[in-house]
Amino acid sequence: MRLFMVFALLSAVAAVAQPPAQSPAQTPAQNPRPAVLPAVVSPEVLSDRSVVFRLRAPKAGEVTVTGDFSEEASRSIKMTKSEDGVWSFTSAPLPPDVYSYVFAVDGVRFPDPVNSWIKPGNAPVQSMFAVPGPEEDVYERKPVPHGEVRVVYYASKTAGTTRRMYVYLPPNYDQSKLRYPVTYLFHGGGEQDFGWTDIGRANFALDNLIAQGKAKPMIVVMPSLYVLGPPIPAGKAAENEKLFWQDIVGDVVPWVESHLRALPGASNRAIGGLGAGRAMLPDVVWPTLGKFGTIFFVSGGTDPDNFDALMKQYPGRFDDPANIKNIRFFLGDGRNDASMSASKKLGEEATKRGYKVATYATDGVHGWPSFRRCFVQWVQTAFK
Repeated sequence: MRLFMVFALLSAVAAVAQPPAQSPAQTPAQNPRPAVLPAVVSPEVLSDRSVVFRLRAPKAGEVTVTGDFSEEASRSIKMTKSEDGVWSFTSAPLPPDVYSYVFAVDGVRFPDPVNSWIKPGNAPVQSMFAVPGPEEDVYERKPVPHGEVRVVYYASKTAGTTRRMYVYLPPNYDQSKLRYPVTYLFHGGGEQDFGWTDIGRANFALDNLIAQGKAKPMIVVMPSLYVLGPPIPAGKAAENEKLFWQDIVGDVVPWVESHLRALPGASNRAIGGLGAGRAMLPDVVWPTLGKFGTIFFVSGGTDPDNFDALMKQYPGRFDDPANIKNIRFFLGDGRNDASMSASKKLGEEATKRGYKVATYATDGVHGWPSFRRCFVQWVQTAFK
């Protein structure tokens, strides 16, 4: 009886709580579902190797794209808006390579929101894409013997702390007892010690070139340019450059030659890369000309004023017969890079004195497509 009474009470409550029935005409209109917009594909590499960039921004007044795929890497290219609110731009056909780009909506820059391939570094975040082809193939992972990239921490007396660097060891390093020449490879001002592996793909390029017999097996040491940072405190750039050189000579090279199977002697050491522009010459290379058998630039050199200052700061260093006999220069640059004139100036001055000088020019701008091509060209001549 008690259960029956409880059931009856619950039924009564449910009846009171139930809203009155409504006729179809009285039923409230349902909120319409928002239309499903088609996915934006960006970037899209077309069969002729041109690339379409797209960004959905229906309320934007202006959208631009900037990147090293353009002959003017710093120029913002205006995109065109379609009726559905998607902005687009189609590039000219591009040489096979890996490129970076960034959008700007009404002056606000940001990476492509539908592209997950992000370029790492200190500079504003950008997106990346690849145009496949034979020239780009050297940067790809292939079924060849691979070297190993190690993250190394070492005690830096110069910095008074523990610093980090990336080290590439050639294929079968741990299985052999061979000793190897060493390249000290510098990143640029917008990257860090991982720049030449994560963006430059130097390790894959070396794996492939070594497998093809086009490059000698070598150790590649990639230290961070930033002893005071990053970011470098305001007004401390010159101090950072001097400390960096002291760290290379006093800490990095001794660590490498005591911990790795590195061949000794200047002829088995190469130094270069990017190195934050011209600063590499007065504060990194010139103080100890002769400790490295090869000096190579991947976008860089010296203008006349800088060169004259070097001659006064280090009298006789560049004209030393022993240096002229034993040091080789490799100067790689892009024809549309602002540093091309500085590269030519250094090459002319070195050639005039009798140094062995090799030059290489891409059609590129100041960007990683040009940097990679110069590195690939240089490494095929290194230590030969």
